[in-house]
Amino acid sequence: MAMLGAAATLFAFWFLANLWAPAAGTDSPSTGRFPTAHALAAADVDARTEIPVRSPAQSAAQSGQLPLFSDENSAAIVSSLPSTQSTPPVRIAASPARHDGVEFEIAIRFAEPVRGTGFLDWPFSLLVESGEIRALSQVDRDGFEWSARIAPQGRRSVGVSLAQRSSCPGAELSCLAVRSASGPETRVVVAGPPVSAHVVEHPTHHMTGQPVEVLIELSEPVWAGLREIRDRAIQVTNGRVLGVNRVDGRHDLWRVSLLPELGADLEVAFSPRIGCGPDGLRCTGDLHRIVDEFGLTIPAARLHLTFDDGPHPRYTPQVLDVLARYQARATFFVVGSSAAAFPELIERIVREGHTLANHTWNHESLDGISEQDFNTTLNRTQDLLGEHATACMRPPYYAMDEHTVSRAEKLGLRVVLGEIRPRDWTKPGALEIANRLVASAAHGRIAILHDGGGDRTQTIEGLELALAYLEQFGYAYEPICR
Repeated sequence: MAMLGAAATLFAFWFLANLWAPAAGTDSPSTGRFPTAHALAAADVDARTEIPVRSPAQSAAQSGQLPLFSDENSAAIVSSLPSTQSTPPVRIAASPARHDGVEFEIAIRFAEPVRGTGFLDWPFSLLVESGEIRALSQVDRDGFEWSARIAPQGRRSVGVSLAQRSSCPGAELSCLAVRSASGPETRVVVAGPPVSAHVVEHPTHHMTGQPVEVLIELSEPVWAGLREIRDRAIQVTNGRVLGVNRVDGRHDLWRVSLLPELGADLEVAFSPRIGCGPDGLRCTGDLHRIVDEFGLTIPAARLHLTFDDGPHPRYTPQVLDVLARYQARATFFVVGSSAAAFPELIERIVREGHTLANHTWNHESLDGISEQDFNTTLNRTQDLLGEHATACMRPPYYAMDEHTVSRAEKLGLRVVLGEIRPRDWTKPGALEIANRLVASAAHGRIAILHDGGGDRTQTIEGLELALAYLEQFGYAYEPICR
């Protein structure tokens, strides 16, 4: 019995170090912080008949020892079969993919026959996580095939391992770890009943360097380590996972904290198979129960820059240069007559990824204009822009009457105004223009600037200052009209 206790101690520490590494902060109910581990003890086996295996508590009571595999809230006995000089191969030949909460069987196959009580001489331990070995029996006449009957711990996934005893002297734990079997033939996970998962809350956008949170809800509690969830089930592009926590201690509601690192869309993929390996054996516990896989895109915060009254041969090229430096794309509300005069600027605007919208033919006020004149000035500009025209228009001077919107709709156009108005046409100074842009910047807003209709030197300088400052927040600049 002393030898059995020593072997149990050795295997317990090895199992803690190599087979189960739950994250700090992982909690579970009073049944134990970690899944219960149960191992076959040598004295419990009769190879000639099916013999029930004692529970961990019974083994501990008989040996006079407390359970050796334990954390502050869990306990389990780990026992091993005696070691010999020979180490014939053994593998788990068959096991179910899932269980439904009731007992199931696994098949164990030896390369050489094991007859009668000779099984006790093989240097292998049968270890079960989140379950209990109820019986072991010889299946075939010659002793190649054995069967183990296992009772799962509730609905939790069950890990089953055949671990090899070390016979090398000295550094027992190191030798044990090196010689221990870890491939698909010697370790399997029998998943519990399937669990579904879905996102219940996520932000509409992100800003670089500012953490965001995603809530994932499960159809029932899942007992998986927080670190394992973070490292094995979540993959992020253009950012990283800061941590995973349980909301109010619940095992069916996770809060995932993410940190965007680039001014690009944050891509989040959730799947228990991301980091568990092709055979799933890198993951333990209930991650195997989750059947849903999904992706989530959290776009970078977007600003929509627009420019009126152009194109202008002096200022429009400078505006385009600034936009190119910051990889910003904008919408240019062009005056038809100016577009006709400078077709090369129209070509450059389109070539560099910007879009074109309608600002009438001669920058005339639409307030009080007749419907015929309204249609003429807008249609003429649309026809000039041709295939590059979008379905957007903006009234010059913001001058509108009660007919403007409905008349535009009849022409297939929508009126686009804006929330950010630095009033650059009043020439308040480049710094003031920049401050007004920055102060009003927010996701989804439209900024109205000018690249024509007067001296736009201050606009160009203010635009450069504003984009340089806003770069730290990772804004994406997209055309409002496409």
